Amino acid sequence: MNAENIKAIIFDMDGTLLDSLSVWADSDREFLNGLGLEYNSECSLAMKKMHFDSACEYLVREYSLPFSAEETGKKILAIVEEHYITAVPLKDGAEEFLEYAKKCGVKMCVATSNKKSLAEAALRSRGIMKYFEFVLTSDEVGCGKESPEIFLKASEMLGAKPSETIVFEDSIHAVMSAKEAGFRVAGIYEKLCEGEFEEIKKFADMTAMSFAEILKEYTE
Repeated sequence: MNAENIKAIIFDMDGTLLDSLSVWADSDREFLNGLGLEYNSECSLAMKKMHFDSACEYLVREYSLPFSAEETGKKILAIVEEHYITAVPLKDGAEEFLEYAKKCGVKMCVATSNKKSLAEAALRSRGIMKYFEFVLTSDEVGCGKESPEIFLKASEMLGAKPSETIVFEDSIHAVMSAKEAGFRVAGIYEKLCEGEFEEIKKFADMTAMSFAEILKEYTE
């Protein structure tokens, strides 16, 4: 990693470090079913491209909900929080890769569209918060990952240029955004975004089914 002049790594969280996307999808389903509405998986994929507040606005609009976006967010977070913090597993090989990168002296952070309090709680509960300099959210930069702003701000905070930074992502819109801003990009397979993986391969500098696969490549 050092030989490739990598000074920093920016990790997406949901679907990249944590196997958590199904929790959000199940929570959306539970919320909507409780209102007598039919869950639409296409909506779930659309919301993955948004930060949380925008996703709530999208739900209110698409389903003509009798709640504000803020109320909708509170109801969904109440459903998701306990399972998210206690039951969401790490992706295969994630902790081992983080330990390897730390030993290489690479600075790391998380850039997520999730809520900061929930993200930090989840990372702490999985025992990996210690690897990161900070957690940066879309809310803090004021836009989602369709813009590279969150990656640019994160690399600046890490003290590295985009060309010295790897961004790990599982979504095509985030991969393209980071790549267009001059970052090196690694695409991680996520089963709920399987249809995007072939497209990710066209833009990312490398792709892998898991962190275990990447670690094997670096250490052999």
